[in-house]
Amino acid sequence: MSRANRQRAQRAKAVLDHFAALADCHDTPDAVVDLIANLGHLCDRRKLDFLHLASLGVGHWRAEQRVRDAWFLPLSPAVTITIDNESLPQ
Repeated sequence: MSRANRQRAQRAKAVLDHFAALADCHDTPDAVVDLIANLGHLCDRRKLDFLHLASLGVGHWRAEQRVRDAWFLPLSPAVTITIDNESLPQ
């Protein structure tokens, strides 16, 4: 794992730990799922396209996995989210 990705993971851990304490959630996978779902609810309230943002985030994560040089990132791969046989975003 690159230094930049270790730093990204440390920041995410700090946020997840804080969220888990607020939500009284003691299981890391459950906390991740709950945080993702709650971000979806926040996007709904703010009229943001959660699925589009989630697909961009997954694409960025994948691109960041593929490089060791933090100064150059390849284009993020296309990500498709499918819910009940409906692919999103379109």
